[in-house]
Amino acid sequence: GTMTKSKAHLSKSIALLSASLLVGTTAFAATIYDKRENALDRSFSPALGNEFGDQVFVSGAERKISDFQFDYFVEGSGNEVAELFIYKNDGGVSGVTPGSLLYQSGQLSLTQGYNTHVIQALSITVPNTFTWTVKFGGVGVGEQVGLLLANPATVGIGTSLDDYWMLNDGSWSTFLLDSGATPANFSARITAVPEPSSVVLALLGGLALLGFRRGQRSSV
Repeated sequence: GTMTKSKAHLSKSIALLSASLLVGTTAFAATIYDKRENALDRSFSPALGNEFGDQVFVSGAERKISDFQFDYFVEGSGNEVAELFIYKNDGGVSGVTPGSLLYQSGQLSLTQGYNTHVIQALSITVPNTFTWTVKFGGVGVGEQVGLLLANPATVGIGTSLDDYWMLNDGSWSTFLLDSGATPANFSARITAVPEPSSVVLALLGGLALLGFRRGQRSSV
């Protein structure tokens, strides 16, 4: 009868929605920050090779980072590496310096010249603003390595601050480039997906609407 057919359709819909949830949230991925389109054709790294990076302000509602890309330059012997860190800005006396560590990549092999390093299949929940940093290693005398500068952001809130964070002797401080004439913003693209709870609510909402429409059709 009509009810039996409706239940069969509804069961099939539930199965399809459940399969979508099991596949993951990649279909909901969105770019929440992007400066890669506006490179300044210049790279920068502190002379001491300390950990340094950029505080960013991301857009959209997605807050679980899935992919992270950053641009760099290397001119060296070929054994240069980098390590990526992501921090909440909840540290220090004022609670605004890089503090809680959200992610640490381990050593990443770098390629000579101008290149992009892409880290995929991440699952890092971040707030609306946070700091990403790198620490270079394997850099010998006369070799050069640095992050590419880029400004402004094409995706993200504002352009991020024009200074950069650097960790020196266990303390974080901000610094300017060229007395502030050159924005100390680094080229990166960040992709994120919604929190799983948001995806579940969206799927349940779709299921509820589908059930309502099936009920409407059955009553005709």
